[in-house]
Amino acid sequence: MKNIFKAITLAFGVLVMSSCESYLGGGINENPNSPTDAPVSVVLPVGLVNAADLTGGFFSRSTSVLTQQTEGVARQWSSINNYSSFNPAYTNTGWNNMYENTLIEFVTVKNKAAELGYSHYEGVADIMIAYCLMMATDVWDDIPYSEALQGTDVLQPVLDTQEEIYTEIFALLSSGATLLGGSDGGLALGNDDVYYGGDVSKWIKAASALEARGRLHLGQYAAALTAAQNSFTSASDNLAYQYPGGDAGAGQWYRFNRDRTGDIEFHPTMKGIMEGLNDDWRTPVFDNTFITTHPYLTDDFNQELITYREIKFIEAECIQDAGGDPTAAFLAGIEAHFDHLGVSGYNAYVASNYGGVPSLNDIMTEKYIAMFLQPEAYNDFRRTGIPALTATSGTRGVPTRFPYGEDEITFNSNVSDVDIYQNPVFWND
Repeated sequence: MKNIFKAITLAFGVLVMSSCESYLGGGINENPNSPTDAPVSVVLPVGLVNAADLTGGFFSRSTSVLTQQTEGVARQWSSINNYSSFNPAYTNTGWNNMYENTLIEFVTVKNKAAELGYSHYEGVADIMIAYCLMMATDVWDDIPYSEALQGTDVLQPVLDTQEEIYTEIFALLSSGATLLGGSDGGLALGNDDVYYGGDVSKWIKAASALEARGRLHLGQYAAALTAAQNSFTSASDNLAYQYPGGDAGAGQWYRFNRDRTGDIEFHPTMKGIMEGLNDDWRTPVFDNTFITTHPYLTDDFNQELITYREIKFIEAECIQDAGGDPTAAFLAGIEAHFDHLGVSGYNAYVASNYGGVPSLNDIMTEKYIAMFLQPEAYNDFRRTGIPALTATSGTRGVPTRFPYGEDEITFNSNVSDVDIYQNPVFWND
């Protein structure tokens, strides 16, 4: 893994330039004596690391503050905590990183792999484009896609509706799984697949896991349950990136705590929920000062994009919605989280809190705990209202969406500012 990380680092300068060229169009960076057309085996790992960075960076910090898993206590983060700086200027970096540094890489891999017949690379690209689109539309609602990422050919892309985006997400997940289930076309995935090391069977499971997440957002419980049951069977299937560690290869939260010490801390709301359940095992892991010695937010952090424990909670919610008994899936989700943290006490914890059929509140509360720092917790809160959160300021409640990035509002006439309290995303309307 460290060798792959070094390769990514060495290639990064070239890829940044080539990515900018792809985004802007034309040949502005071309040097006839120095080819910049990087192979898919080089572009893919950069995109995968960028997606992990974006998930564990901008999206994790923003959503964990909104869901009161973490608390912004200093500098910019205190004003984001009270929503006063949760505005287009703040979301600008996340928006630009999504399009210019992440989606563009996977679109590049998809187009080049399709041209060369490298089906497994194209399949992974499809799944990761779907992942990025879901992450973006879930917080920004309607977003550019069908006309986006075309360079100077389309400088002001239209917004596709969230309904249209979700149709494309499911089509991409299906296409990705199909491509991965066939021949590799002459180029097999290898260590440049920094998530699964080239294991296509795990990518196919990940496509089903992401479908389950998306179907749940749309309230399609039966389809979500079917997809979940076709996905992960253990934590070894988790879609995740293991950071190599050290200052150069550290995870996003470690870097943040190193560079912005004291800006964000564990939130009293989440602490209170866990203490109310007499959780003497997991609470001490999270309830530490957010510095580089934090026992969970380590330099070699395993950044998860979607996990087995999330899938078990999805199953539990879907079974509960259908009037069935979600106990087995519910308990499996809790146990998987104890295992993830490497703490004992699961049996004692469950025995003291859950003796009967779990309610929706039980399921979503435990999922909220198990999804600590995962952006999906924000989607769950907006869908279900669990846990019940009191807004940190004002009378308008917790923001129901993200504002569009400042640059997009300024330079794309199809995009305008929105009311983050009154204009929820389509699936939450």
